[in-house]
Amino acid sequence: MRGFLWAGARGRKPSKVSWDKVCKPKVEGGLGLRRIVDCNKAAVMRLIWDILTDRLSLWVKWCKEEILKGSSFWQLQWKQSLSVMWKHILKSRSSVAANLVYSIGCNSTWSLWNDPWFQNCPLFERIGNRAIYNSGLPRDTTLSEVIQDSRWNWPAHVWQLRDIAAACSDSQIGQRDAIGWRREGGVFSFKLAWESTRADVPTVPWGKIVWFSGAIPRHAFCLWLTFHKAHFTRDKLHRLGIIQSNLCPFGCGQQESVDHLFFQCPFTKNIWSEVLRLNNCPSPAAWNWENTVAWALDHSIGNRFHLWMRRSGLAASVYHCWRERNNIIFRQSVASPSVVLAHITSDVARKAAMCLSITDTPNNRSIVDNWEIEESIFRPRPGFGAGLGGAPNGSGRR
Repeated sequence: MRGFLWAGARGRKPSKVSWDKVCKPKVEGGLGLRRIVDCNKAAVMRLIWDILTDRLSLWVKWCKEEILKGSSFWQLQWKQSLSVMWKHILKSRSSVAANLVYSIGCNSTWSLWNDPWFQNCPLFERIGNRAIYNSGLPRDTTLSEVIQDSRWNWPAHVWQLRDIAAACSDSQIGQRDAIGWRREGGVFSFKLAWESTRADVPTVPWGKIVWFSGAIPRHAFCLWLTFHKAHFTRDKLHRLGIIQSNLCPFGCGQQESVDHLFFQCPFTKNIWSEVLRLNNCPSPAAWNWENTVAWALDHSIGNRFHLWMRRSGLAASVYHCWRERNNIIFRQSVASPSVVLAHITSDVARKAAMCLSITDTPNNRSIVDNWEIEESIFRPRPGFGAGLGGAPNGSGRR
């Protein structure tokens, strides 16, 4: 897939979609693949979590005896003699600290200066060595030294600690120490760790049009490429100097582009208008791709059966029109719009009959009859897609 979508740094062919986009979650416009480097970072975070929570593991026990040797994990200094793995672990400390939530007990054993218990940052990085010296508290002191009768008791003469003391005044002191991941009492999650390695990216509005329960994978993938306008249409290939002509292969005499192919071209327009008719939808005001996207966003997202059919019909139409376009170019095989439409109706009808279970309402009945879907779709059936769109009060747009 990587070779198909992306040529790589040394590749000579143009890329369909950048690898950065491919590795985004589906809701952000990607394919949901995870970069190996990000997964490795999350795995290293898990190792740190095991050390901090003293997991019953031979590896953890060995690390504490041979590497830490009784000192705090946060105090360990980088040394050339450390293994490559431990160098990666130390490099990931700040990333892990940003995800930790400390619960402090009255006899806390957390390191006062080195553990990132306060706003995910060690105090020595905030106030410096001079303030630690002025406090009179040793470098290896624990939080219990500034807690008295379950209340905070900070050295008053160190001005660098006054803001910290004020911020801690609202912090509750419990019975015992505890550490959580992302929330108080939270356990480590590989997914949450992986998400913390990524920058926040806004979601795409069309994600639910492409990816939904019961979607046909090859149709969804082709539709995903179309939303990215990643197909190598003839206008792109002509600009790159790969081909001489940019005319539509369906013989309409217009320049081929994503906007033209879906669905301004008379050939594909004929097919898409028939699919809209099967779904009891009126003809659109314009037939280009941008208008089709706007229609899909407003009239195909939801859980009801007719909305599922609109999404499936759109994906099947894009897939089969693109496939027919390739058949003309590469196989010199020409089919009529009715043949392409038959492939669309067959794919969608079989998938609906296999996956869905709906109630027999006039609207559902009309769509089922139009698509010639098997009657078994009206029989209640447990499992995948049960009740989709069948409940009279189901959510979704009309």
